[in-house]
Amino acid sequence: MKALITWTHDFTTWGETPPTPRLQPGDIVLLHFTRTLAADLRRALDAARAAGLKPAALMPHLKAAGVL
Repeated sequence: MKALITWTHDFTTWGETPPTPRLQPGDIVLLHFTRTLAADLRRALDAARAAGLKPAALMPHLKAAGVL
């Protein structure tokens, strides 16, 4: 194993909409392909915008670090 990646926040709605966390640089957001994906993604993007963050894909960062 070269790396173990875990998430910081899961934005998936599994019933009631969970509280929206305050995101920080380096947080990893998890989303699931459920019927609420569009709304969950919107909440995650809104939280990133509110924190002044720009979402980025994880894979390029892992490749740059030589993990992949």
